[in-house]
Amino acid sequence: MRFIYIILGLITFGIGTVFIWVPGIPTTPFYLLTAYFWSRSSKRLQNWLEHNKYYQQYIHDGIYKRQLTQKNRLVIYIVTAAFMCIPFFMSGKLWLQITLILASLSQILAMEGFYRGWWLTKWFVEK
Repeated sequence: MRFIYIILGLITFGIGTVFIWVPGIPTTPFYLLTAYFWSRSSKRLQNWLEHNKYYQQYIHDGIYKRQLTQKNRLVIYIVTAAFMCIPFFMSGKLWLQITLILASLSQILAMEGFYRGWWLTKWFVEK
C-alpha cells in the first residue's frame, strides 16, 4: 500500500505542477492530495509535514486555533490578488474578469468570516 500512495502522490504532484501553467485551473487541490498521499506513505513524511513551520503557522495555528494574524491574512489576500491580476489583464474577457473579482471577494469574505467567528467555528476550533 505504501508504494501506491507514493505513486498517487507523484501523479497528483505532476498534475498540480503542470496546471500551474494552465490559467483558470486550480493547483492547490492536487498539492493537498499530494501531501495526503505522501504523508500516508511514510510515518517519517507525515511527521515532517505536521512539524513543518509553514504547516504549524498556517494550518495548525491558522485553522485549528484561529490564530492567523490580520497581517498574515492581508499578505495572503495581496499575493492571491497579484496572481489573479495576470489572467485579469491578459485575457480581455469580461466574464473571466468578473469571475476573478468574485473569486477574490469570496475568498476574503470566507476567510474573514471564519476568523471573525461568523461561521464554521464549531467544526474547526479546538476547545
